[in-house]
Amino acid sequence: MPSASPVSAEELTRRAETCHKELLAANVKLTTPPVSRLQLQSIEPTGSKGDRITGARVNFSFTVEPSDCNTWGTIHGGCVFTLFNAAGKIATSVVANNAKNIVSTDLTTNYLSGVKVGSTVSVEIECLRTTKSVGFLRGAIKDSYGSLCYISVQNVSFEL
Repeated sequence: MPSASPVSAEELTRRAETCHKELLAANVKLTTPPVSRLQLQSIEPTGSKGDRITGARVNFSFTVEPSDCNTWGTIHGGCVFTLFNAAGKIATSVVANNAKNIVSTDLTTNYLSGVKVGSTVSVEIECLRTTKSVGFLRGAIKDSYGSLCYISVQNVSFEL
């Protein structure tokens, strides 16, 4: 069990919501709809050092709409990628307070099982650690039964 966070839950939520709003403002029209439907569910610090957190797990819910799907009625790979990309940026902003210009430099996604239109999934992303300019993350999208559907490993670059 991680020790108590040196940063309040309210502050972590503020960081996540601020980054989410910035993503929506900066996103191109094509990718904004799925990102705008990510609903923050929880933030859990996974490590701390002194007065800062060193890792965090951020959980979202997301309901799959027809516009997110391919011709087979399952969530499109590009939408999955977009969700991991946005969630990773938000998780990085929670850990690396004041991070700006967060850019994915590597995002590997494995597709394990499709998710049908109308399903509500959990998007879980963990920022494992950050340096002064790089974040290391892993993520999962699970169906309503908790089964893994997609997993990811992601690196991001940012400025402080």
